Amino acid sequence: MSAIHGAITWLYRARWAIPALALLAVAATLAPRSAIADTRHHITLGLGYSKLPSDDLKDDALGIDFSNAGNGVLSYRYSLNSTWDLCLDSRGTVSTDSQSGVDLTLLNSYFGPGLRWNAPGTARFFGQASFFYASESAEAEQGGVKISSSDGGAGFGVFGGLDFPVSQLLSIPVELGYIYAKPADDVSGFGATVGLSFNFGVIK
Repeated sequence: MSAIHGAITWLYRARWAIPALALLAVAATLAPRSAIADTRHHITLGLGYSKLPSDDLKDDALGIDFSNAGNGVLSYRYSLNSTWDLCLDSRGTVSTDSQSGVDLTLLNSYFGPGLRWNAPGTARFFGQASFFYASESAEAEQGGVKISSSDGGAGFGVFGGLDFPVSQLLSIPVELGYIYAKPADDVSGFGATVGLSFNFGVIK
């Protein structure tokens, strides 16, 4: 998960990348269409932005705010048929802040199974529900010295969006979602993600 958190951190610090990813999604609508409904295996990498509105993540007196986060996803889907997929998702969000020379980071990780429904069509609408083991990790660093703490608990998520085919192998999913989790603080939030999916293996 550290590689995903590294990518999320980069995206959070380079917010210009979000419009660039959105342009990729638009470009997919202009690309040659090819059906992805008949493939069995799907691996998706995605990056985006999340809003975590809980008051647990803000302290106005100290000037600390973790409510804006980059997000990332690495997921595997196994298609039972052209309509239903079994999912295994590894998701995460990262928020950063600083106070009095101390660099603060909040990492939230979500891992678990889900079920996805796919509408018929070339560009495919989808909806997904997942259960997660959620982990919250807070870190403070100053002068090369790090202090961290973590907690875990159960959570769930609901997601929906549109998967644009680029070729039989590649597609670009654009997703909106909500995750509820409260391992220690309430780290629930809404997110938008643009990804790249690799679709392979024929359904027989």
